Amino acid sequence: APDRSGRLFVVEKGGKVKIIKNGATEAQPFLDISGKVSQGAEQGLLGLAFHPKYAENGRLFVDYTDLNGDTRIEEYRTEPPSNDRIDPSKSRLVLFYKQPFKNHNGGQLLFGPDGYLYIPSGDGGSAGDPQKNAQNLNSLLGKMLRIDVNQNTDSNFEPGPSYGVPADNPF
Repeated sequence: APDRSGRLFVVEKGGKVKIIKNGATEAQPFLDISGKVSQGAEQGLLGLAFHPKYAENGRLFVDYTDLNGDTRIEEYRTEPPSNDRIDPSKSRLVLFYKQPFKNHNGGQLLFGPDGYLYIPSGDGGSAGDPQKNAQNLNSLLGKMLRIDVNQNTDSNFEPGPSYGVPADNPF
């Protein structure tokens, strides 16, 4: 995490994020959403990205396949950011899209130098992208999604848009 704490965060496919401090794994997970996560095939908790200003705002984002096998990008917060636990019941859905197959679901999340969140969505699975999602501009699958998560930064997760589309996105 970009907070100078020296903590190492380990994302486990089964739905837990653990902290390693001073070479030892903490007994309690930082985040445990295992009850919401599908664990079949190439599914599970697939990615975590800390907001570039995590040390100030405690915001982080996860990418996982839910129990129906669909993708969810959710925002969580730690208060204060130095906290070693997150309340898993307090989250905001940022993005959801259906996955037609149990593989090629993408998953890594990262913030670019432009401050936007990048989401490789995977092509939806099977072999050879049979639904041609990557060539379909109306599908979120088979794309590198780029979103602005700073549109709604309400710390209480009030309703409203959870992200914006950068004006210079090509589509």
